[in-house]
This record gives sequence, structure tokens and C-alpha cells, in this order.
Amino acid sequence: VFRPTPGTMPGVSGPTMFRVNSDGVRGDELTDDFEYRILAVGGSTTECLFLDQEVSWPYALQKKLNDLKGPKVWVGNVGKAGLSTREHYMHMKYLLPQFPKVDAVIILAGFNDLIRRLIEDEKYDPLFLQHYDYWEPRLIRGAFSETPYYKGKYRFRTGYYDESAVGSLVVRLKYLYSRRNLVQDEAGNIFVNFRNLRKNAKEFVDDLPDLSSGLEEYETNLGRIIDMAQARSIRIIFMTQPTMYRPNMTQEEKALLWCGWIESIKSGRYYSEKALAAGIKKYNETLLRVCRTRGVECIDLAAVIPKNTTAFYDDVHFNDRGSLMTAEVVAQYLSRKEPFNKR
Repeated sequence: VFRPTPGTMPGVSGPTMFRVNSDGVRGDELTDDFEYRILAVGGSTTECLFLDQEVSWPYALQKKLNDLKGPKVWVGNVGKAGLSTREHYMHMKYLLPQFPKVDAVIILAGFNDLIRRLIEDEKYDPLFLQHYDYWEPRLIRGAFSETPYYKGKYRFRTGYYDESAVGSLVVRLKYLYSRRNLVQDEAGNIFVNFRNLRKNAKEFVDDLPDLSSGLEEYETNLGRIIDMAQARSIRIIFMTQPTMYRPNMTQEEKALLWCGWIESIKSGRYYSEKALAAGIKKYNETLLRVCRTRGVECIDLAAVIPKNTTAFYDDVHFNDRGSLMTAEVVAQYLSRKEPFNKR
């Protein structure tokens, strides 16, 4: 249960419930009576951590689709804060085999790929898939709360010295310590702290670095994700990432922003909302182009969600109304296609 401090997240009504099923998926138990199964994959804008279960867009989508009186629909939410297409690749590779009856995957992607590129700056490694053996253990720990397990087959091992319980605990504690400043508390005070850091920044940068390597990796990751879905005959639907960034934002809206630090959250240097808007536009355009080229479904969510506090409580996270808008857009899109439209 989250109890957001009033005013911290405009448009979010608390207290809010975050509930997972026995598989650790946010949503109802996946039982045999569900006839159409959708897995929602993404970062924090899919996770909807501070939104009530009923309001989170994947759960609201489930309700809207079931109201159509077609096949009984299950929507499971495996979104997790900070995940990019690298971790979405991990979900496709290691999670889907554990849910063999999933019919469709919906992925809301782009923002965390942009932010990873900007934060890591010159240390950014665009050759994720070429350096896969190096990255895989780290991304497994980021993508999953527990290591994937295949009954009767094998347990994926995350490193050399965590074979024992003590070694595994050491790895886990090191990981948690490295992310101690990113803990999302039940009141949402993390956003107050982050906003204050941005507000007191010593420099705002309007010019983005060359994003070519990041965009090339993004395109490659998307292609591999599509390949894995198609190999399993799973329908895949992408969505572009909406944000609140726009020209002539009000001072009240700017005060809600906190993303875009350069290299370190304590560096005092941030990209401006102008730069961030230009960056996410490039990633959204790349996603749309890849989907057109591959003949894959894509909902241009960024084109229809309002860029203000009617939909967001900060840079990119939906408030109650924005989440329900998203569910409505996706439900209307799906309602025009099989198995919901039989005509």
C-alpha cells in the first residue's frame, strides 16, 4: 500500500494498492478460464507503481476488454522502474517460456533507453548484444526480483561466486547498496528529493550529445525482441512513450520535473526539457520506423496523450487520469482487431 504525500503526485489519489499474483506479476492469477492473455512489458510507466491496482493502465485495460463481452482477457503487468529494451530482451528470453500460453505482448518503451544513453554519456556501451555475456548477469538482476526458474530444466546462474546462499546474499546486498538513493518510499518523497536536485542544478544543457549509437542499439534491440516474439508466434504491440515535455511549459509544470541528470544525480548538470523532448522524439520516431519496416503493430501513444498535468505527475509518469486514458486508447485499438472484432 502506498500513501502519497498530498501534492507530491498531482492527479494521484491515495492510498493506493499494489498487488501481485503468485507468479510475482501485477495482476490477477493466470488461470485456465482466461481465453486471451496479454503481458504488459515496460519500465515505470508500465509498472504504475504509485497508482492503485484498478487504475494502473494494464489492469484497467483488462477491465475494458472484458467489458466488450468477447473472450475473457487476462492482462499481466511485469513493468519495473528503470528497465530499457535490454531488460525487455531478458523478459522475452527468460520470462515468456514460463508463460507459454501468452497470446500477446504489449511493450511501452523508449524513455529509459534515452535516459541510459544520456546518463552514461561517454561510458555508454552501444554493443549490448555483442557483449552479451558481460551484460546478461547484470541485466538479469535488474529485470527480475528472483532468478527465473524452469521446472525440470535448470536454474539460471547469475555469476561465479553466488552459487552458495552466502554468495548470493553478498551479490544482492551489493546491488541494493548501489541503488540506495533510488528507493521508492510509500509516500513518494523520492520525487521531492529528485525535484529539489534538479531545481538547484548549476547548469541546464540544451544540446544533446550524438545519439546515433544509442538509436542504433535501440533499433537492434527492438529487432531482436520482435524476432523472439515471432519465433513463438506471439503477437507483439509496441507503444511510443508520451512525456510532459513541450515548448512553453509553465513554471508549475517545470517544478514537477526531475529526470535528465548528466553522469551522476549529484553532478548538478541536467539536460533541459527542450533537450529531453528532442531526445524522446528521436526514440519514438525510431520505434515507429522499425514497426513500419517489420510490419509490427505500434500504437503512437505519444501523439494522443496530453502533455500536461491532466495526464502526468512528473516528466513521464501517468497520474490516474493519464493511466486511464492510456487504457482507453489501447482498448479502442484492440477492439477494432481480432479476437475482439469478429467482422
